Amino acid sequence: MQNLIKRKPVWRVAVLHDLCAVGKAAMTNILPVLSVMGLETCPIPTMVLSTHTGGFGKPAARSLDGFPLEAVRHIRGCGLEFDALLIGYLGSMSCIEQVRECIPFFSSAKILLDPVMGDHGRYYSGFDEEYCRMLRTLIKECAVLKPNFTEACFLTGEPFADSCSEEKLERIFGGLRNLGASEIVMTSVPLGEAEFGIAVCEEGQVTVCPEKKEGRAYPGTGDLFSAVLLGNLLRGAALLEASKKAHSFVAACIRESDRYAYDTKEGVLLEPMLGQLVSQKNGDRMARCLRE
Repeated sequence: MQNLIKRKPVWRVAVLHDLCAVGKAAMTNILPVLSVMGLETCPIPTMVLSTHTGGFGKPAARSLDGFPLEAVRHIRGCGLEFDALLIGYLGSMSCIEQVRECIPFFSSAKILLDPVMGDHGRYYSGFDEEYCRMLRTLIKECAVLKPNFTEACFLTGEPFADSCSEEKLERIFGGLRNLGASEIVMTSVPLGEAEFGIAVCEEGQVTVCPEKKEGRAYPGTGDLFSAVLLGNLLRGAALLEASKKAHSFVAACIRESDRYAYDTKEGVLLEPMLGQLVSQKNGDRMARCLRE
């Protein structure tokens, strides 16, 4: 009889995030991206909404307070393990505490934290400094921290600014490292007029990748970035390489979406772009790593 490989040739990723029915944000973006990148994606929603909160009015929403911890306990009790965990929108202080209790169940997993709480120098509705203080307690538990510039400022107490100097960037990264972060990817860093970029900190070395601002602004692009970043890290890419690939994919989605005259609150046109993420070569490498 043929010898069987011990496990399936895919990695299992848990996603702790909110789920919006309409609007291309959060899990609606993350799940298809990770799936086409060859990952078994397991949604553990923190909240369900009819739409995201950016332009559709007040959505129908239900908090799933208590569910994430119950779900993780049950899944792990079944003897199932995860290879990675993506943490995004948590929405409440109690949910942050539940995630803290969940993390020991992911002791061997690569954990990426996207500290969703604000943008453009402001907190999202329902978030404040106390929420930010609680979110800081998760940072030391995670392998990769992926805030946008606003969130990085909030986490470190650094004043928000419309332009970020090299000295300011060093202070922010220093503050995040003091909170326990080791590998950091910061998005939406304002570098000058009409110029933004990503800044990557790995082993204390900071690399800034400036880019011209792409087209219109769409919700959910940060979630796309996080998913592509994690997918490429699990494929074996270094942090800087994975960050550049994530930025490139998001920029391509924006350019494609800008060709059509629809309301940006509906999010980017993701479906026609997913084929760019499929790579048999990388999938083979992932399978070999699993066999080893």
